[in-house]
Amino acid sequence: MAKINTIGPKGDTFLVHTNDYDIQYDAVNVTVAGVAGDILESASLQVSSTSTGIIGILAEETDGTAGPVRVMTRGNPSSVDHQKLNYNDAVQADVQGWLEDMGIVVVNK
Repeated sequence: MAKINTIGPKGDTFLVHTNDYDIQYDAVNVTVAGVAGDILESASLQVSSTSTGIIGILAEETDGTAGPVRVMTRGNPSSVDHQKLNYNDAVQADVQGWLEDMGIVVVNK
């Protein structure tokens, strides 16, 4: 008999509003450990003070070896909770500008 896995929505820890839940996520082969809400500069780096752009927001926990995971790469438009994002030491205003360029609006600042 086939095993059925029930998988809950990812990204619900930081997502405030969206029109269509699945459309803003891409499967990305992330090679850095992280949790939902971590902002990624690339598939192998979290955002930092030296970042000049981002690819999106990690939507689920990963140890960096599990293969593709969900990353919020665009909005439609969507809003996310500022208090639940991990900016590390990056300039928050820069990161929020990059997110807005992707259609992702940061609220609850």
